Amino acid sequence: MTKLKNFLFLHTEHEEKQLSEHQFVSDFPELKQLNDADIPIISQQIFGTNKEVYISKHSRFADYPAHSHQFLEINYVYHGTCEQVINGKTYHFQTGDLILMDTDSVQSIKSLGEDDILINILFRDKSISLDWLSELQSHNSLIYQLLLNETLSDKKQSNFAIFPAEKTHSVIPILNQLLEEYFFPGDFSDKIISNYLSILMYHLARTLSKVTQENLLTKTNDPFAKVLELIDQEFSKLTLKDAAKRLNFNKNYLGNLIKERSGKTFTQILHQKRLSRAKLLIESTQLSIQDIAQQTGFSNRTFFYKKFEKEYGVKPSELRNYDEVSKD
Repeated sequence: MTKLKNFLFLHTEHEEKQLSEHQFVSDFPELKQLNDADIPIISQQIFGTNKEVYISKHSRFADYPAHSHQFLEINYVYHGTCEQVINGKTYHFQTGDLILMDTDSVQSIKSLGEDDILINILFRDKSISLDWLSELQSHNSLIYQLLLNETLSDKKQSNFAIFPAEKTHSVIPILNQLLEEYFFPGDFSDKIISNYLSILMYHLARTLSKVTQENLLTKTNDPFAKVLELIDQEFSKLTLKDAAKRLNFNKNYLGNLIKERSGKTFTQILHQKRLSRAKLLIESTQLSIQDIAQQTGFSNRTFFYKKFEKEYGVKPSELRNYDEVSKD
């Protein structure tokens, strides 16, 4: 990574201009005529005709004005620190932090110093969004399915996400490899970049789920949230009696609370979780259907097949055969 690091710390022509003029120098047409009335929106024209992703180093040595954009943007604090104002609130970031800025979010960035390197990764595809990332995990997380919409109803709070450095260990190597391929392209770099991006987004979806659930569960003593967490973690063997004992609640009270909050019984939610996990294993592993049924808490094969077909409209074996045909 020495080559990449040396490259990123070099002064760009734009940075030299900002150093010499001691002020912000516009790098996009939308930012050339700033006024207090309107927040400029950076358009997708920066991608050109063929690029699906645009990666750049954020220029140092000048405050970057408030702006929005028509695409998802990832800010990666490669080195040093960074202060940003997002939707009117100030945040301080450090090496390894990631910030996902969805469309309609408003962001400004304080002047970066010599040792501060911030990477911008922009996605042309409008379908890539925080909602899309959430959906990747929603079928695998009861908290996402049943609690997240209540908690993130304010759009101003849900159009960006922060991944602290302690949660990005698995993502950073992928990001650095992505930067290497982008800034020093070689044979097949376009294909490699495309695959790295896919891997990156799945890792971010996984991490987003963990970060969001931790935030939800540390901010609330809601027994409904707690029982959803238990089901997410221990769905294969958990019973309502076990959950009530673990959470120090009366079994009938907890069952009634679950029914009131979700419209479903504990058993229905448990089966929903087991079936979604089984579907994921069928689609992503070579485990036998019997092993998957047992791993997800279904001891009766016939019962599992009946529930699965009712939930998804196909038999487990049919889903696997369909996936195999699709791959071919």
